[in-house]
Amino acid sequence: MARPDYRALARILEEMNKEGGFYASILARADGLTIATATSPTTNSDVVAAMAGYMTDTAERMRSELELGELRDISVRCSKGKAAFRKIASSDDKPLILAAIMPRNVRYHSRSIGKAATLIRKVLRIK
Repeated sequence: MARPDYRALARILEEMNKEGGFYASILARADGLTIATATSPTTNSDVVAAMAGYMTDTAERMRSELELGELRDISVRCSKGKAAFRKIASSDDKPLILAAIMPRNVRYHSRSIGKAATLIRKVLRIK
């Protein structure tokens, strides 16, 4: 079986940033290991990846304890910007997390993140 084209992941993230008005996006494993990035020079992608793993782990525990069903996404709105995290199931049962950091005036981020998640699943052959 051929390996996925991991360079395509960075291109997908760059396109997502343009479409959504984001200034940074990363694809990371749940343990915080970075898979692909498209970030501004001032964004520390390792910190974003680590926070993505932490946020997802915390949200997973919360949804489990409160019996809320499957986790879809997490949004954090702050005075200077927003962060959105979307869990992407993987073939080896270790989820990937797609994170986007954006200015606070971005209103609609779900569509561009969802589109990127679909393309990422295709590249990585995740059903």
